[in-house]
Amino acid sequence: MPATFGVNNTYELEPAAGHVSESSKDSSVEVATIRDEQGVTVIAGPKPLITRNVTISGKGTANFSEVAAGNITAGTAFITSIKRSESNDDFPDFEIEAVIYEDA
Repeated sequence: MPATFGVNNTYELEPAAGHVSESSKDSSVEVATIRDEQGVTVIAGPKPLITRNVTISGKGTANFSEVAAGNITAGTAFITSIKRSESNDDFPDFEIEAVIYEDA
């Protein structure tokens, strides 16, 4: 597990190396609606799927070689994007984005 600087939760994303300096998570739920003939919503309710988007970023060389495709399982983080950048002035930067699907 990498070192973290004031980050309390990496939301199941733990690169094998590097130092996590920022993490964020947002959630969304789609709403199903029924409208009457005037277009006024008469019933609204949440759909049974919660989508959570997770992002962690940090410094150092995170080890991405162990990322592999797998089956989608409710509550498990699936990596959707990995970004790495380097410069001569600072340590390498990395950012990992993932999505977690959960039942409501």
